Amino acid sequence: MSLVLRRTYMKAKNNFLNSGNAGVKQPYAFHFKRNNSDESSGSNPQFSSSTIMIENGYNVQELPVIVRKIRNLSEINEKPSTESAKSTNDSLSFHLIQEEFKQCLDLRDVFSLLSKCTKITPNIALGAMERIYDLEKNPNTIALDTQSAHINLAKGAILDKLLKVVMKTEDTQTILNILNTVSCFMEPYKHKFCDELICRVSDNRLSIEQLCNFTKFLVNNKSDPRYSDMIDKVWVGFVERESEINEANIDQVFEILNGLKVSKRIILNLLEQKLSYLCCKIKVTTMQGILNTFIQEKYLSMHSFAVVGNWLYSNIHALDEDSLLDIISKLTILKYTDNQVEKAVEKYVTLKISKINSYVLIVGILNYCMQFQINNKRILHTCSEYFIVKGSLVPSGFLKSIIYPFGNLYFDPVNTEFWINAEKTVLRSFNKMLTDDLLSIILSYLYVGKYPMDIIKRVFSYEYLMNIKNGNTEALKKLNLIDTSLSLECENYAGPLMPKALWSKAVIQDNRVKNILNKTISYFVNAAGSPDNISTAVLIPHLCSDETYLIDIMIHPAGLDCNNVNWKSKLVRNENVAILIHLPDHYCFANEQLIGPQIMKKRHLKILGFRVASLKYSQISQFYTSYNTSGLREYIANSIENAESCL
Repeated sequence: MSLVLRRTYMKAKNNFLNSGNAGVKQPYAFHFKRNNSDESSGSNPQFSSSTIMIENGYNVQELPVIVRKIRNLSEINEKPSTESAKSTNDSLSFHLIQEEFKQCLDLRDVFSLLSKCTKITPNIALGAMERIYDLEKNPNTIALDTQSAHINLAKGAILDKLLKVVMKTEDTQTILNILNTVSCFMEPYKHKFCDELICRVSDNRLSIEQLCNFTKFLVNNKSDPRYSDMIDKVWVGFVERESEINEANIDQVFEILNGLKVSKRIILNLLEQKLSYLCCKIKVTTMQGILNTFIQEKYLSMHSFAVVGNWLYSNIHALDEDSLLDIISKLTILKYTDNQVEKAVEKYVTLKISKINSYVLIVGILNYCMQFQINNKRILHTCSEYFIVKGSLVPSGFLKSIIYPFGNLYFDPVNTEFWINAEKTVLRSFNKMLTDDLLSIILSYLYVGKYPMDIIKRVFSYEYLMNIKNGNTEALKKLNLIDTSLSLECENYAGPLMPKALWSKAVIQDNRVKNILNKTISYFVNAAGSPDNISTAVLIPHLCSDETYLIDIMIHPAGLDCNNVNWKSKLVRNENVAILIHLPDHYCFANEQLIGPQIMKKRHLKILGFRVASLKYSQISQFYTSYNTSGLREYIANSIENAESCL
């Protein structure tokens, strides 16, 4: 007996990734080693396990394959047989065959019916086997006393022959149907059918849909080693049938990725290129299925994500409210957006605002804006108009999700009715709302310099404050921040009202800011004139322990000790400079505008008498890593010179 590597594997080098970019080195496959354990054990007479190497550019991967055992060298040149239309028709009439055998009342009737068949087709054999099993498990079956022994003897031989007939069927779908049956009778034989199918995979006899169904069966039964060992050997079938992957079945191929291990990379490379090629043809439901796989696989590919963004913009007209919400929510989970996605959402809400009925869609869009800090004026304006008209229909649990993004993204709707209606809506639902939601909504107002005094009065009432547990540190922190903010800038606020002892905790400077300052502090000292004129990580006391009142670098007169200064006394206005190092997440997406909390921080520092200089962390890092000392020195000096004056 000889062992050969089927030509299918060797052909992979010509078929795999043919749709790739010109100039990319095509992969090649070669026989690497043979696993002798299968052969020596004789566990399968048809094939043995082996591995080959696949090279794609600079990437080399070892993948499992099967090596067919042959008894005659002439088999090497045999062409895989094709499935005939007759076999397909036979498969379609299987239910009729089952009905015929259901008329049999005992084993002898089954044998008699078989004898009348001019040719026993695989589906006839399958129908006979299932009827034999049904009769034997039925306790009401009438035994034939004188002939039962002979019938049982014949039954064994007949079943063996019937099994071989089914196994040799040219209709692969029949075998797949057997795998998907729940018949206990067929269960012991399923691994033999899987052996036959894996051989047919190597002969390129399964369609893409059949390959997906076969792989799903193996994955669903991977607790059995006989099935789990086959999963990563199916990859060659997908490579050979690459041209059959189309806009209708690509999501099915994506679905099987979760069950793959060592072969996942090669299938994923194939799918990435097919996704790009088929992008303009993919339907909405298909793309939703692909995104489901992305989430399940925790998939990260900027190329594939960009393809999804282009697809969304091109197909935004075909989406209804539910499908847009689904896709936007999935992209939010995947933490991906780009200009195309943003433009698609903008286009949808601009054209269909009058037809949008679902507040859940508005919440989903605003969640998307919050996730990526997108201050898109058209999107936010449209959402604000929806809330003005239909805000009364929004349940209390969703009010924070709609109102908070406007303040956090520092977007003040042109229509002033938005904030008025928002306060009225919150007051109507006040008793149903969570404390955290109410406090977040108040902060949203404060970020844009507005004061919802009716809500504030109810929150700071004695009865309401008593209901907030001392252990709710987040709520206490927000309450102190709100109290401090109102005390600083709202003339109608009779505060501060919160005892400062309720919330006292050190504020830690962000490690990114701390690290960059350790590397560049000499440049700031040079700008300040002396080490005595500079202090870092200064938390303004007597306010609240919040990042809002933490100054990254403070430039002050020489000899001023920030630890001992009397902060309650009125300092000389504009004498001290508060330098803030703004991290990338302090800005809106692809925008120079700071988010609401950072704008409020600057406003409060200016109220306290500071000049405020804003520097970008990314800009400082770029100067430092490129050794551009003169550029860094000039950037710091100009920022301090152009610092905003106090209010």
